[in-house]
Amino acid sequence: KSQSLILCLSCTTTPLTKASFSGKLLVVPMDGSHWVGIKAIAQELGRRGHRVTVVIPEVSMRMGPGKHYDTRTHTVPYGQAHIDAIMSMHKDILKTNQPFMERMQTKYHHILQIIDFIHVTAESLLYNDTFISYLAQQEFDAVLTDPMVPTGALIARKLGLPTINLLRGIPCSLDIQSAGCPSPPSFVPRLNLTSSALTNSVQVALIEPLFCRLLYWRFNNIAHQFLKEEVSVGEVLSDSDIWLLRIDFTLEFPRPLMPNMILVGGINLKCMKLCLQKLGRKRKQD
Repeated sequence: KSQSLILCLSCTTTPLTKASFSGKLLVVPMDGSHWVGIKAIAQELGRRGHRVTVVIPEVSMRMGPGKHYDTRTHTVPYGQAHIDAIMSMHKDILKTNQPFMERMQTKYHHILQIIDFIHVTAESLLYNDTFISYLAQQEFDAVLTDPMVPTGALIARKLGLPTINLLRGIPCSLDIQSAGCPSPPSFVPRLNLTSSALTNSVQVALIEPLFCRLLYWRFNNIAHQFLKEEVSVGEVLSDSDIWLLRIDFTLEFPRPLMPNMILVGGINLKCMKLCLQKLGRKRKQD
C-alpha cells in the first residue's frame, strides 16, 4: 500500500525523471472535461515507467487511447449517436431564448438525462462480472479515479486497493465530508454564492445533504448490489487514501485541509519553461 501512495505522490512532488520502481495503476476516469486531468497523470506515470491501465467505455465524449498507457474498453448499451444527442441538447440550452420557467424545465430534463447516462455507464462496467474478474487478476497497486462518479471507488473497495482521487470538488461537499475534513458553514462559504448570500451559507449547508441524496441515491443502490454490503457512496469515498485537489489555494476561500489532501492546481498544464519560451519568441516577433 505504501508503494501505491508513493506512486501517486511521485507524479506531483518529484522532478520529471524515470521512477525507481515500477507500479501498476488502474485508472477509472470520468468523461468530459474531467478526463483532461486524469489523462495528464496517466500519461506522465506511464512515461516514467509505471504500468498504467485506463478503463473506458467503448464509446465516449472525449476519452481514448494514449501513448504511455494501455486502455481496456467495456461495452455499454448506447452508441455514439446517444452521446452526440446529449451534447447537442447541452449546446441548445446555452443558446436558447425560452422563457425562464420553460428554460428551467428543459435544464431539469437535461440533468436527468445526464444522470441516467452516468448511472447506465457505471452499471455497464460494475455489473460486468467477466471484466471485473479480469481487473482483479491484474494485481494492481492502486486505483486513480475521479470521485464525482464513484465507479472507480467502488471497484477499489471491491478489489481491496487504495484509492487516489483527482477532483475539483463534488456536489454537496460530499468529498469534504467523506475525507473527514472540517468545513463549518459559518466559516467556509459554498461555491456559486453571491456576496449577499454568503451570510446564509449555514442554510445552504442544511439543504445540500438533501440534494446529494437525490443525486447519489441510485449509486447507493448500485453499491449495495456490487459490493454485497450495506454501504453508502459517502462511506466508500471515506476509504480514499489521497485526495488530489485541482485547486489553487490563492483563488479559494480559506478552509481547513486534511493531511492526505494535496493541492495540484494546473497539473494538466504544460511546463512553465515551455510557456516562457513561447512568450519570448512572441516578443521577439513583435
